[in-house]
Amino acid sequence: MIFRQIYDTLVYRGGESQEFVPGLARAWEVSPDGLVYTFTLRADVLFHDGSRFDAAALGHNIERIFDANIAESRARDLLGPLTQYEIIGDFSIRLILASPFPGLLDGLSQPYLGIASPAALGTHDSLRYQFHQVGTGPFRLENYLPGERIVLRRFDDYQVSPEIYLPLSGDEITRLEFVLRSARAVDALSALSESLDVLDDLSPIDAQNLAGNSRVQILPVEIPGLAAQFLLNTRRKHIDMRSVRLALLLATNRIAISDRVYFNFSPVAWAPLSTSTGFSHTGYVDKFAHDLAAAQALLAEAGYADSDADGVIDRDGEPLTLAAVVPPWGGLPAVASLLQSQWQALGVALVIEPVPGRSRLRSLIQSGSYDLIPVDQYGIDPNVISSVFLQDSLFGASQLPNEELERLLLSARHTTDSQMRRTLVYDIQAKIMDDVLILPIREAVRLTAARADLSRLRFDAFGFYPLLYNVALIGG
Repeated sequence: MIFRQIYDTLVYRGGESQEFVPGLARAWEVSPDGLVYTFTLRADVLFHDGSRFDAAALGHNIERIFDANIAESRARDLLGPLTQYEIIGDFSIRLILASPFPGLLDGLSQPYLGIASPAALGTHDSLRYQFHQVGTGPFRLENYLPGERIVLRRFDDYQVSPEIYLPLSGDEITRLEFVLRSARAVDALSALSESLDVLDDLSPIDAQNLAGNSRVQILPVEIPGLAAQFLLNTRRKHIDMRSVRLALLLATNRIAISDRVYFNFSPVAWAPLSTSTGFSHTGYVDKFAHDLAAAQALLAEAGYADSDADGVIDRDGEPLTLAAVVPPWGGLPAVASLLQSQWQALGVALVIEPVPGRSRLRSLIQSGSYDLIPVDQYGIDPNVISSVFLQDSLFGASQLPNEELERLLLSARHTTDSQMRRTLVYDIQAKIMDDVLILPIREAVRLTAARADLSRLRFDAFGFYPLLYNVALIGG
């Protein structure tokens, strides 16, 4: 969110259209085979330190991204099969890929690939650079106090002004302060009244409580990517059977979950991809709606019954007990509690296994030691689905080999024809849903509260990143 203010990217995605618009690159061409991207760069842009942005600066950034000593791999992943670049003029550059990768422009539009000043990178080592970040964006870094705040100041010589911004009116804010304290005030209204102008990542219950207050505006923003969902581990006992997975899906009342946990701020998810990606398979809306009787019949046909009258169905003496890994964010503990209650009516025992943070969650994902685990992968390009369902992905340990799904995923990853790619993405989602590989819960929505007198607060196409260039306080 802070990078979006400090750095510009080569291209941007338009807010509603999600089409690519110029950023630091004013034009680009893609070769017919999809292997060469040629960018014509702006020639009038300066970094915050006064140094010039040009093709050499872009090349320096690419070299740094692929530096083996740089631990962060997110930017590397977004560049896909990029193998080399060629500087063909002061303001022209070619990016050369080993294989077609239609997600490249999407990667280049994300803040992870914001372009930094080579002079600043050369002055500070990778540890110290975080305190001296220099980009070309609308705000420059003024102060960073770890664990407390980051202060940005408007960059007076800003030139890029991509189409995602509105023309300046002259009343825009000149200083931004991001409060980093982890212990936020419990009372959101008090926090907004006394110290904050914007409260980000609001809980649904706080948003519900503030919704009728005239001093506050609630800004719900859809987050494109995979819908919030639980991945069902097809290598594990019981849920290695499609009929059992389908019974669990039918026994889940997702409308009740949306109502009770998310206060209807988040729509029910019916397919793997959220509708805000533009690729969601609408043919699955209501297809696997709540139907407890059908779920019970499926399990009975599979040979499950409560043979010892303990309330948990079993087969061959094995009770149908499952475990869900549940981190503390996104309302997931409340969702898991409702699943536990809803599945109890089916005779299925769900054990909730809390996990405190992402490090432990990641290790569990890699080990495959779970029955259900939540997935939160975000992005506009449908390649986001590959990060979960390809056999060599982080989640690969949880999936039995599925040759047809693998073929579809690889084809969609490399197909440059847009209509053919859309068809492949639809087929991928159909395969995932028909094989019941996931339990979709809700489409992600980020809730932000702001003072009512704050105007023109908008978010970019990815939903996470506010566009603060145009923000103003009404009346001063």
